[in-house]
Formats: sequence, C-alpha cells, structure tokens
Amino acid sequence: MNNPALSRKPSRGLMGFPSEPQEHPQTVWAEALADDDGGRRTLYLHIPFCRSRCSFCLFYSGSATDSERAGYVRLLAKELNDWAERLPPSPINAVYFGGGTPSDLAPQEMELLLGILRSRYPLANDCEITLESRLNGLTDRKIDAAIANGVNRFSLGVQTFDTELRRRLGRVSDRETVLDTLGRLTARNQASVAVDLLYGLPGQTPELLLADLETLLNSGVSGLSFYRLNVRPTSELAGQLAAGTMPPVPPEETIYRLYELAEERLEAAGVKRLSFKHFSFDPRERNLFNEISAWKVPCLPFGLKARGRLGAYQFRQTVDMAVYRSCVETGAKPVERAGKLPPDYPVAFRLTGQLNSRMTADPAFIAAAAPPELRETVRRVLCKQLSELEREGLTAATTYGGWKLTRMGRFRFYPVATRLLEEIAKCWEMESK
Repeated sequence: MNNPALSRKPSRGLMGFPSEPQEHPQTVWAEALADDDGGRRTLYLHIPFCRSRCSFCLFYSGSATDSERAGYVRLLAKELNDWAERLPPSPINAVYFGGGTPSDLAPQEMELLLGILRSRYPLANDCEITLESRLNGLTDRKIDAAIANGVNRFSLGVQTFDTELRRRLGRVSDRETVLDTLGRLTARNQASVAVDLLYGLPGQTPELLLADLETLLNSGVSGLSFYRLNVRPTSELAGQLAAGTMPPVPPEETIYRLYELAEERLEAAGVKRLSFKHFSFDPRERNLFNEISAWKVPCLPFGLKARGRLGAYQFRQTVDMAVYRSCVETGAKPVERAGKLPPDYPVAFRLTGQLNSRMTADPAFIAAAAPPELRETVRRVLCKQLSELEREGLTAATTYGGWKLTRMGRFRFYPVATRLLEEIAKCWEMESK
C-alpha cells in the first residue's frame, strides 16, 4: 500500500496550486477584476475566531471578546458594502461563511452580513448559502436568524459521535449535545444539514466508525463530508501522539479498512455520492460551494485571511487585523498576496473538477482546455499515466475512453491527483525547451 510514486509532497493538488508572487497585489486584483468575463463563481467570508481549539486544527486564530467580534463584523460589513458596486454583475452561485466559527456571530450580526449579501449582491436564484457551525452554543435564536436571512445549508464538524473520542480531540460537546443540535436543525425542515466525520482517529476501531455511521444514517441530516484525519507536524495532536499521551493513529491498512467499511455501509444505504468525499442523503444537499470550487472558478474573498481566485491569479487577504482595518476604512481591498498561476492551470482545473465531482478522468475532455498545439501531447500523457494507475489498481478503464477511480484510487485521491497534475505540467516544460 506504500507507493513511493504517490507519497511525494504535493505541489499541485485539489487543495493547493503553485503560483508566482506578484509585487503589487492590490493592482493585480484590480486588473483581474477588470478582465473578469463572467461564469460561475463563489463568495467566501471568513470569520476568524473560535472559542476553543481542537487538537488537530491548524486554522485557529484565537478567541475574541464580544466587542472585538462586533468590531470585526462592522469592518466586514463595510468591505462588503464598498465592493458591492465594483464587482462584475455575474450571478454568485454559492456563498460560504467559513472560519473559525461563523456560528459564534450574534443573531443581529448574521442579519447584518446576510442582509448586505441578499440586497446588494447578485446571488443566483438557487444560490447555496452555507454557515459553518460548532455544535456547542448554536442556540435556537441563532438558527432562526440564519434561516430567516437566507442561510439554506449548515455545515457542522461533528468528526465523531463518540464522546470519548471527541474529548481526545478537544471537542467540547458530548454525544447528547451533538444529537440535540442536529435534531433542532433538522426539525425546522428549512435547510440542508451537513456534517463532517473523520476516519483514522487515534484509537478509532471499525466498530466505533460503524456506530458513528449508524447514528448518522438515523439522524435525519442531509449530507456527509467524510475526511481522513490529517495529523500536521505542528498541530497539538502531533505533540500528543509523539509524547504518548494519545492512543496511536491506526496503521495505514486499518485506515483503508475504515474507508472501505464506510463506503460499503453508505452504498448499502443507497446514499447518493456527490464527490470522492461528499455524500447526499436527500435532494436538499448539493454541497455546491465545494463542488464548484473543485473546478477553480472565481472565488471572491472577504474578511481577514480570506483566500480567493480570479482569472489567472489566486489571492490572500491580510492576516494582520490592524492592516485589515486600515485597508477597509480607506476603501481599499485588503489583499496581501497575489500569485499568478502557471500556464497549465486551465487544464489542471478541468482535471481536478472532473476527478472530484465525477471521480473520472476523460483525457480528451481535459486536454481540450490546452492550447491547440499541446492538446494531443496532454491527451497522450494523461492516457499513459491513467493506464499506469490502472495497473497499480487505482483507476479502471471505462467503455467510453476514460478512466474512473477505484476504491483504492478514491482512498488515495490526493496523491493520485497530484501525480496527474505534475505530469500535465511537464507538457509545458517540454514545449518551452
């Protein structure tokens, strides 16, 4: 199961892509905005604060007092208002409140931000508006305020229903609180309720995972995002594992068995698959923001630390609150970094979109995004690589000239995608020689 060719550090992948830093990020933003030619797009708002930190999380930015949070919301509202008339009129297909913990917003703060979006931004008729939420502190008032102001999807990081496992990960809520929160959300019948579950947790057994899945299938939620635990070297969890104060992460073979068990149980339940890691339990769940994002369409960023894409560039807004405040107060877009994507990005993004959403790769379809002089080269490279992956048990040829990911291929999705993306990039390197 340990394939050296699939274990290199990713440079291109679903979650990241190399780019060349640009000297004047705000100028680059303005130029990319002027060149925007429409099409599908998303909008991302970042709420950076959390009341507590989970041991595996690398996105923690610290907590905030009520007054600090309120001050940040005022700045975010001003940024939204200032840019409402400067952005292209193309419909926005999905909005995502991420963090951090967006559900820590007070009801009136949700109303303010959502009101600006709904009154001043061209939201598509079927726009998905997702609010990331913690399970502790999601009061009925907050739920009702979110729904009344347009939220039609809640995303909750359950990770596991097992109280002991949750405590190990630094999760605040116990099983009963989790089920109570999910019950209050689903009982309203007003929005999709999607949860995250993790596999490969320290001390997690097949029996514990199957128990989580049974609980999930009987909970009335609309969707599942199923992720493998990623232990980053700088996380608190990594230190606990190294010190022996946490049960070890299961070995690779056991982690694959956990993944296999989950797929088998979900397939037996007739669950609809939306991507290699997302599942829908009813038609209300579309997971639209993530599905669209896999194709790397424009994403408009708002808030401290927010990331986005536009044209041939990717952007990150400032991580410094003082700089963010200064930019917003003067009406400037607080982009701190702009990176120009390499020339292979249109082909690469077509590949990531197809692999993520359809779990297939059609070389002819993907290569069509390349310049005419490179299309046949790209197609041949993809066919060669996908055939090699087939011999390794990671893909299987389809009747119509493409390949689909096998179960092992879905389990190894990220290194498989990176390998294909890196081979595609070599076509441009050969062309330039």
